[in-house]
Amino acid sequence: MVEGRLYDGVTGHPHAVAVTFDPAGIRLSQESGWSDEIAAADLRRYDPGPDTLRLGRKDQPGWRLLLPLESATQVKSLLGKEERYGRWVDRIGLLPALVVGGAITAAVVAFGYVAPHWIAPHVPMRWERDVGSAIVGDFGDLRCRNADGQKALEALVERVSPGATQGPDGLKVAALNVNVFNAAALPGGYIVVFKPAITETNPDALAGVLAHEIAHVRRRHVTEALLRELGIGALVRTFAGNVGANAEQIVSLSYTRQNEAQADSDAIVMLRRAQVSPRPTGALFQRLSKDAPQYSAQFLESHPASAARAKQFSASYDPRVAYRPALTPGQWKALMIMCDGQAPS
Repeated sequence: MVEGRLYDGVTGHPHAVAVTFDPAGIRLSQESGWSDEIAAADLRRYDPGPDTLRLGRKDQPGWRLLLPLESATQVKSLLGKEERYGRWVDRIGLLPALVVGGAITAAVVAFGYVAPHWIAPHVPMRWERDVGSAIVGDFGDLRCRNADGQKALEALVERVSPGATQGPDGLKVAALNVNVFNAAALPGGYIVVFKPAITETNPDALAGVLAHEIAHVRRRHVTEALLRELGIGALVRTFAGNVGANAEQIVSLSYTRQNEAQADSDAIVMLRRAQVSPRPTGALFQRLSKDAPQYSAQFLESHPASAARAKQFSASYDPRVAYRPALTPGQWKALMIMCDGQAPS
């Protein structure tokens, strides 16, 4: 038997009680003849004070029993070993639990990184096409609609990827009168090119930029990035029609280093096959990475240009190849002026 102080949760005053332990629970008693029995299953342990142990009742909030520290052995015998960090942590120890927790966290992060790569190829292209069509439609008057310029833009896509614009699943390319240096692949095989990416470059460099975006489309990097940045739930809502809320984020999607490296490698192959010199594309990336004007910030954010990438394109130049201009002078002129007459955004 030990002496304890009881706060019954009704009055604010402590009551001196005698505490008797037995395997089934505890018995409280006073000299006045009052007594009470509490089953072990109804008791819970609270953080101890500097010189006391504290027990509570699960069925009576506010009920507290303070016991001297020397009763710790009896409390442990009645309620078992104290849980310091949680049942399974106490069972294996804090350090092993931290190791296990770190491993689980790393696995979750790794899965979140690679899962989009597995899932993206299985997303129906019809869903993506609806989203891409809605985004391009939302650009409204910002879309440059000069017929000759549009033909030249499509001819440039066909030059680096023959047949790409043909058929029901063909690529759709559009120029936008937006004063930002950027080009972006959208869901469903849509590609948009902003005006400065046309007027502040040349046909061969623009061919490299378009080839890079075509590679993102072909490898389903767009959907992969959507899954990674928006998550499956937001992606489903987007495919279900909530395009406006995510349109800006979709246009400025960023890709993994592996995605960018794949797109660069594919673009170099496309330029080589089309006999378009890769040097202008390398020079463009070099200019953007070193002396980037303010209007290129958005392009660099979604397509991080580096000296290494610029060198990769330049190094792919083969002096034995008879390179030809990506467009005729007439086509390039039509493309250069296709947004004229419209107020830029």
